[in-house]
Amino acid sequence: GEAPPREVRLHKGVRIEGTHIGEPGGVLHRLVLPTAGAAEESGLINGSLVALSSDGWESCRCAVVAKREAARQRNDGSLFVAFQRDGAGADANSLGAAVEDAAYACELAVASNAVYEMLEPGAYWGAYRPVLAALQAAAADTSGLPLESVLLRAEACDAPPDFVSRGARNFDVRPIFNETPQEEGMLVDVCCPWERASGGGELAGTSLDEFQLRATKALLSHRFGLVQGPPGTGKTFVGLMVVRTLLRNAALWSEEAAEARRAALAAAEAAPAGDEAAGA
Repeated sequence: GEAPPREVRLHKGVRIEGTHIGEPGGVLHRLVLPTAGAAEESGLINGSLVALSSDGWESCRCAVVAKREAARQRNDGSLFVAFQRDGAGADANSLGAAVEDAAYACELAVASNAVYEMLEPGAYWGAYRPVLAALQAAAADTSGLPLESVLLRAEACDAPPDFVSRGARNFDVRPIFNETPQEEGMLVDVCCPWERASGGGELAGTSLDEFQLRATKALLSHRFGLVQGPPGTGKTFVGLMVVRTLLRNAALWSEEAAEARRAALAAAEAAPAGDEAAGA
């Protein structure tokens, strides 16, 4: 059968053997793994993250793999890495970074005879680095982070969206009630039971089931919403209905001029869901 998914790999007997100037900038250190084939058997590529400890993981240092092909050509178990300083630090190509790198290299030189254990995660860290760097940069000043109170402090999650709080509560929900005639607008107050704003009782005529409709109402009337369910329960379809409704009512939430093109940002982990949103 197939091998189980590899979550982490632990390399023992790793040593720091030297310092090199990286390209395009920064200081690289050459690690030597105990056997020449250990590096080849791993899944390490440029941008992979590794963690090293010489004290039984009481503390550790993080490093990012670089110049993988140059190390491979040595065929001696070498691995070039750039150790990561605590905090954001200076930009790798700035003058300030050279001073920081030199100080860190001296610190590592003191422990040059140490023997390390190296932990290699199964996930490719390079894919997450831009998001993590943005969150790190935003930590100092979160005032410009969208939904900061919700995402970082879990506050006001049940509050209505800002544009609804400003009075834009009557939405045209024709995209949701897609089994009714679409010629005339269908305005409802999204923060109240869904009845026609002009009277006439509750709305009917949608391809959504009861639970999907409740999820749609929640997403349109709250700053933050979480829709859960197993595959095939319509999560992507619910999101598509919400995006279509927001775009139809763009004049209520867009600050751009009426003639300007309005857009809504939709992100998805899976490509099919992203394609559905792009077609909204």
